[in-house]
Amino acid sequence: MNFELTDEQKDIRNAARAFCDGHFTKELALHCDREEAFPTELHGKAADLGFLGIHFPEEYGGQGYGFLENAIVA
Repeated sequence: MNFELTDEQKDIRNAARAFCDGHFTKELALHCDREEAFPTELHGKAADLGFLGIHFPEEYGGQGYGFLENAIVA
């Protein structure tokens, strides 16, 4: 059994990593923790990139990927 990620899964991982590296900082985490806040602006950006609902069927507005791709993004 081959457990290696496919090229497409690696692309998803790299896109998610780039998004997180560019937006999630230690300062943001501390702010959200202190203020009991949720970064809604980042939630919208993640949705725009297709990360939310990545495993939902395309006919329902998702990307049509499976649970592994969802786990990669998470």
